[in-house]
Amino acid sequence: MSDDLPAPAGNLSVSTNKEIENVPAAATEGPTAKEAGQETDRLPKEVTSAGVSIHPTTISVPAPVQQMGVKPAGANIPMPVAAVTLPISDDQIARGLRQSVTSSLRWLAEWCLRRLKQVHMGLKNIHGKLTRVRT
Repeated sequence: MSDDLPAPAGNLSVSTNKEIENVPAAATEGPTAKEAGQETDRLPKEVTSAGVSIHPTTISVPAPVQQMGVKPAGANIPMPVAAVTLPISDDQIARGLRQSVTSSLRWLAEWCLRRLKQVHMGLKNIHGKLTRVRT
């Protein structure tokens, strides 16, 4: 045995009461969802004196930039509904997808379906009628 290590005790017993720390119930409860998600308009004096400031969550696009055609984007801005113009109708696409791989109509239908998928749309047969759905 090494001189640095203590000698093992013959009877090792561990009490779980020694491992429990007495913490008041108020200290163990975390902030509720409303408290954690609330944003305040003011910060305490101690925080502002340290140089911390609140930045706005939305940024407006300046008027000259808007006149150039720039539009705001992000998670808060709803996406416009994409209008996809295809060379064949939805019924012809469904019919073309059932054609042989050597058919040109099949590949045109595949290309149209790919264009729909690029704008997160697809074709769905609902009660015998083809409709475009968001995916």
